[in-house]
Amino acid sequence: MPVLLYFLAFATLVFAVLTVVMRRKGRSFDGMIFKFLSSFAFMSISIVGYGYNTGIDHYYFCLVVFGLMFGLEGDVLLGIKEIAPKFKMKLIAMGTLSFLIGHIFFLSAFLRIGSFSFIPVVFSIAVAVVAAVLMRVLKFKINTPMAALAGVYYAFLWYKAAVALQLYIQTGTLASLLGLIASALFIISDTCLAFLYFTPTKSKNRLVAVELSTYYIAQTLFALTIAVY
Repeated sequence: MPVLLYFLAFATLVFAVLTVVMRRKGRSFDGMIFKFLSSFAFMSISIVGYGYNTGIDHYYFCLVVFGLMFGLEGDVLLGIKEIAPKFKMKLIAMGTLSFLIGHIFFLSAFLRIGSFSFIPVVFSIAVAVVAAVLMRVLKFKINTPMAALAGVYYAFLWYKAAVALQLYIQTGTLASLLGLIASALFIISDTCLAFLYFTPTKSKNRLVAVELSTYYIAQTLFALTIAVY
């Protein structure tokens, strides 16, 4: 792969680290700026990867880029809530919906390579039921519409991860491996977000660090699949 891809991947992680640092210092606006720069960096990886991989399936490229774009939009919406806490819950809902659409595009990219199976569907439904029970047991402070959206979103994350695992088993390619790791990291990242948003956690700084680091590594890996597809 070209050196520029490694540089952009490194830049994504550096900006993500700076986002965490700014958040810990209470500098929400600066943290939001670095978060946007991180998102711009992983979008750039997809474009450079497309130019590098002359044999890329153009439809696959479009699906992944749309997934990253909706992720960028979700970043913007969730970033704004840091400086506009009055609209926090609305922005969280809008950001969640944007990320959900992005994951639908990622899933479509996976299915472009592999084949559909009902096993991941059944698995994700079971996860959704377990997640709903856990939200009640852990007493999440969340209203019914948002709980429904969060349940659908979380089930979809696990469905996408199950499809990614199935795809890796079927193909064994580097692209499918990166997609699988990215899907797993997204589950970790958004699980942390759920505790940050809906529970009075005492380990906020630690959860923010885990959430952001896993999220940006995941997006970077998704973007890199374009170069190695």
